[in-house]
Amino acid sequence: MTRTSKGRNAPIFCLPRIAALSLPLLCLFMALSAASAAPPRRLVLAPPPKLQEYGNLLLVDLSVSVDSEENLRDILKNGAVLELGVSITVTRLRSILSDEEMEKREYSSIIRHDPLSRDFLATVPEISGLREMKDKNLIRLLNASWRKLSLPSAYLSLLREQGPDEKFEVIVEISLRHTEVPPWLEKNFTFWDADVAASQKIVLPYTYLNRQVTDERPD
Repeated sequence: MTRTSKGRNAPIFCLPRIAALSLPLLCLFMALSAASAAPPRRLVLAPPPKLQEYGNLLLVDLSVSVDSEENLRDILKNGAVLELGVSITVTRLRSILSDEEMEKREYSSIIRHDPLSRDFLATVPEISGLREMKDKNLIRLLNASWRKLSLPSAYLSLLREQGPDEKFEVIVEISLRHTEVPPWLEKNFTFWDADVAASQKIVLPYTYLNRQVTDERPD
């Protein structure tokens, strides 16, 4: 049976059949495309962050990774440029008055992939400033950078001025975000999310003890 339109015969089953055949292929293509650029979803802090005194500095030692290093490698190779952001706030705890913010510092580490050299590149914050690192092996680069962060949070002399046995909180907030629209979303980024993984917040208690400090790093 056919339907006639303007003198032409067209099988009524033709268009529905084409649509029915195309839909599964389209779904498969979209699933494969999404899987190829699926980002990691969770930041991993292991071992947990800790505080250390070094000279006149109170350091936050961090070991940061993601739940899927393979997915991280994939999106970097697909052109993503990511920023690991670390915000550190030192707050003095007070029983009667409201808590007092003593110092706040922001740190950033950018990581990307260079398709020409095939290196993974990272800028890493250190006590002396930013350090540029590269390695063709992403896991080796992460082991030498994000998993060995040691970031100043405040000067011990500032905390010492508040008096002996004062109690503080060191609040550490960590995020992983795109620095720009990734290539696979350039033509449709209306609803894209800059956050790659859920951010994390850690609160570390600290009590300043009036003791002699040295420049030797504790183990």
